[in-house]
Amino acid sequence: MYNVIKNIIVFSIPINFVWEFAQIPLYSNMSWNLNTYMFCLVASVSDAVMILAIFFVVAFLVNDVNWIVNLKFKEILFSLIIGFILSVLVEQSALSINNRSYSNLMPTIPLFGAGISPILQMLLLPLFVFYLSQIKLKTIINQINNS
Repeated sequence: MYNVIKNIIVFSIPINFVWEFAQIPLYSNMSWNLNTYMFCLVASVSDAVMILAIFFVVAFLVNDVNWIVNLKFKEILFSLIIGFILSVLVEQSALSINNRSYSNLMPTIPLFGAGISPILQMLLLPLFVFYLSQIKLKTIINQINNS
């Protein structure tokens, strides 16, 4: 379990940092300065926590903490659904308390008022992180089996 959590965190933070950094033009009042870099870093740590939450909810739903090693359709579907719900809730909350606002470049989903980019982030990046973690974990398992 420790290796799973460690891998998710190690892969999540830099991948989400790149995504957060790429989204800067989609938000208003954000410029290329140290404060923005720090904001992106904090946001990417928060994203890693959300990805861990997705992992644990899926583990609960499929009753298997090792589901990431043998990723199947059901786990992917659960990850997508949970990622969508989490991203919409987080975006709606942040917008409602004026924690952030979108520039005119951010496409939004009218029904939810949430930006497409942060929603795509929590749909795509968790699966990418789970895939990378799966590769790393299978390597560890093979090393243990071969020693």
